[in-house]
Amino acid sequence: MTRTDRLGVRAPLPWLLAFIAASTVGVVLSAVVASGRPILASRWSLLWQLAAWAVAWIVAVVAAFHLPRRTAVAGALLAGTALRLAALAGPPTTSDDLYRYSWDGRVQAAGVDPYRAAPESATLAGLREPWLWPGAAGCADIHRPPGCTRINRPGQRTIYPPVAEAWFATVYRVAGIGSRYKAWQVAGLLTEVAVLALLPVALGRWRRDPRWVALYALCPAPVLEVVNNGHVDGLAVLCMVAALAVAAGSDPRGAVARDVVAGALIGAAALVKLYPAVLVLALVGVGTRSWVSVARAGVAGVVVVAVAYAQHVARVGVHVLGYLPGYLREEHYTTGGRFLLASLVRVPHGPAAWVSAAFVIAACTSVLWRRPPAPAAAALLLGAVLLAASPVQPWYAVSLLAVATVAGQPWWAGVAVAGYPYFFAVILADRHAVGIGQVAYGMACALAVLGAALAARPSRPRDQRVTSGATSTTLLS
Repeated sequence: MTRTDRLGVRAPLPWLLAFIAASTVGVVLSAVVASGRPILASRWSLLWQLAAWAVAWIVAVVAAFHLPRRTAVAGALLAGTALRLAALAGPPTTSDDLYRYSWDGRVQAAGVDPYRAAPESATLAGLREPWLWPGAAGCADIHRPPGCTRINRPGQRTIYPPVAEAWFATVYRVAGIGSRYKAWQVAGLLTEVAVLALLPVALGRWRRDPRWVALYALCPAPVLEVVNNGHVDGLAVLCMVAALAVAAGSDPRGAVARDVVAGALIGAAALVKLYPAVLVLALVGVGTRSWVSVARAGVAGVVVVAVAYAQHVARVGVHVLGYLPGYLREEHYTTGGRFLLASLVRVPHGPAAWVSAAFVIAACTSVLWRRPPAPAAAALLLGAVLLAASPVQPWYAVSLLAVATVAGQPWWAGVAVAGYPYFFAVILADRHAVGIGQVAYGMACALAVLGAALAARPSRPRDQRVTSGATSTTLLS
């Protein structure tokens, strides 16, 4: 039994019902997670809710590829928007980063450079808001001692780069002091809506099946992290997807403008979170004068970085590094203890950093040698960085999921999934946290290798036939 869409293409009813059912389950779980207890109260039960949501996501994506393209894309965008609206149902569930965002916005609104002093500095005491610095009763409500603050690492200067800081200042000034956490969730929602609108454009410019938009639109990770937790990573994702869309042009007359704009967007993304800077190398596969494209984009990115940092350097000097050196120590990157894949194969902590760096260099070399399309190169570069670094924070992989969507490479979604059991184990102080992280990231790496190997196999002629007005495709195409 089939149902005809408005273009006259017949949609298989069982797959349409499966898509609707899985998407509905996802929306319900998005609201349940957002309105439920935070991670320290719900503990492992929250992870099981996310796991059920992930199953619904996979079912919905598979179903989308059995529907006509217009039907699947419209359904994915509609369901993706509903997922994100449902995530506004409650306060942040697994992260307190947006409280730092609000503080950084507050000090900038008062004319203070965010890199100048830590939140606990006596010179900034007059800027403290009751929301971020609650009284004894408020501290008791959040299970903290009197004199507490909601801000993480209040004794340290901010770690965020200048474009992120500009975003914090803008959101704070627009929303005002009384908006609380909801302003940051709505800001995340706006970046996500923009990403959802841009993904079909990027897919079309790279001649990928537009149904891949379901991979990102229906995934729990960007919904939870960018909307419910309000992470600024959504702004970086938007810049990266825009850079890939711009880089896809083929007219040689616009090559200079494309390279410059793409490089500037990558530079802006790196000024939200540092690691997107590697995407400049992905442009080596663009056009016939690839090295020229990379050089132009690189210069444009450097100019954006220099201009953005200049005013802060003039005010506070080397303090613009903020808490970055301390963060690297805290996360055990300087001692080699964070590199889980290296430790999984019994590399000692000392050389683990070098082995992990070699892994990333190998990925860079592969891109420079093979010159794949920019989305595939971007996914490989970001995937290698995240697998090598194996961060505790699962929201870092949202950017990888976005570029993998443009590339049509679903195996990289395993990296986003792998971050969650490790994150929960660390936050809940599980004594097996390292082992859980090793297994999770090890499986994600194996999935990436398997997916790339299957995709590299020669396509059979039947895979190229046209069915119902659209080229047939598989989830590993």
